[in-house]
Amino acid sequence: MSNAPRAVGLELELIPILQSTRKPALAFRDEGPTPAEILGQLGKVHGWTEQLAGEDPSSWVLGDGTRISFEPGGQLEISSIPHPTASSAVTGTRTIAELLRDAMVKEGIDLVAVGVDPYNDIGVVPLQLTRERYTGMTDYFESIGPSGVRMMRQTAALQINVERGAEPLTRWLLLNAISPAVVALFANSGSYAGKRTNHASYRAHLWRTLDDSRTGIAYDERDPVGAYLKFALDAFAMRSGTRTRPYSTFREWMRGGDVSVDDWHFHLSTLFPEVRPKEYFELRSADTIDPESLSAPVVFVSGIIYDERSAQRAFEIVGTPNPDLLELAGIKGVAHPALHRMCRALADIALDGAESLGDDYASARDVEIAANYFDRKLSQA
Repeated sequence: MSNAPRAVGLELELIPILQSTRKPALAFRDEGPTPAEILGQLGKVHGWTEQLAGEDPSSWVLGDGTRISFEPGGQLEISSIPHPTASSAVTGTRTIAELLRDAMVKEGIDLVAVGVDPYNDIGVVPLQLTRERYTGMTDYFESIGPSGVRMMRQTAALQINVERGAEPLTRWLLLNAISPAVVALFANSGSYAGKRTNHASYRAHLWRTLDDSRTGIAYDERDPVGAYLKFALDAFAMRSGTRTRPYSTFREWMRGGDVSVDDWHFHLSTLFPEVRPKEYFELRSADTIDPESLSAPVVFVSGIIYDERSAQRAFEIVGTPNPDLLELAGIKGVAHPALHRMCRALADIALDGAESLGDDYASARDVEIAANYFDRKLSQA
């Protein structure tokens, strides 16, 4: 990801909602100004580079390489560059999010920072990206059930990317093991379509139920690489079928012979485990968060992962990855006594780790924001 040994990259999603009706602000199909038009105006003012996407709304690349793009339901995504420190990742991403929010608010659009659209059902959120990836994904998920398209068009997450480090298998293990705590501690999507749900994170519920073959904790301590390869091969391949032709696992499809390396790479990009291994690790467990509180998840993850002593202490708390605890985290959040104790312990470890990494890595202000968030969230339970 970067030459910096403790680099952090962020992908922050926000949901555009019309202030007047609380309906989705569609990327570019509503009467203007639409989010795509507002983003285009900002891009021209600030000298960003437009990336055309055919009939889909354009993406914009900032001078430092940060990218702003749309998700299938019109959600906005800020994808940062790898930052050398936790605080630079927070500051850079927060600054862009606030710029977007200010511009959207002036035009009657709120950028809502919750894990799932709390106001609307899927019927009023059409697919807004028409590229093959998203039309094919829609066909596939609709062949299974309702959760997949809701995930695509109505959820918003915070993804935290970290370096693999000198011992990547150990770090991969730890990231998977803390994923239930990340779900619980940053759960904020208990409402959907105007109603309360029975989940602290309805976003996590949608991920749990969209397709068992490609989500969850994909890690086996006995053979992590072999287990992930098996996970990938046994997941259904979205290019292997259509609305009228049954889908097969990649393993089965590959045996037919007419499969390319590009098909394999595409397939890997459609796997959605809690931790996805690439040239770096993607931790995908958190609901999105208000940019003002962005310090909290970044301090939590980097303070545990990048401080050696904190990583050791965290292992003592979480043990091995627990799929049952992951599901429970999405349902109960920190209201569950065991998860509350785990999150409190890990939060304290993360704060110690951030302080150990130094003020030039995680500023005193970011550590303070994180500490206040942890205290507030855990006291609510």
